[in-house]
Amino acid sequence: MNVRKMAILFVALFTFMVVSAVPAYAATDYGNNYFKTEDGKYDHTFKATSSEKNVQVYAFEIKKVKISTGEKSDGSSSSLDVRLCNSSSGNCTSWKNLSMAVQFTDMKPGTYYADIRDKYASYYYYGYVNVFVR
Repeated sequence: MNVRKMAILFVALFTFMVVSAVPAYAATDYGNNYFKTEDGKYDHTFKATSSEKNVQVYAFEIKKVKISTGEKSDGSSSSLDVRLCNSSSGNCTSWKNLSMAVQFTDMKPGTYYADIRDKYASYYYYGYVNVFVR
């Protein structure tokens, strides 16, 4: 075999090894959705699949409103909890605090609703929630 053929073969083999070693990760960003606590509505809808089953949820631009006066102020995500509910079975995860981005792992394939609640009866909260599934 001449040097040129060996060089081409080496480059092809090296390229194949590099491409094969890089894992392909699927991920879906379900974007930002407005939420309001105490309104009786789910706050986001998304799907988990057999390959995308780890869910990350976070809230931002949070405001709180005092129910008795309507006074608005900045809210904190640490005052919020989130759970995920399966749309077909109705089963829900346990509540997790949203002080940081929350991770739910190994979700069964299906459509889910994100449900957000606040910790205070005298306030309601609103803002945006993002769901990312990988």
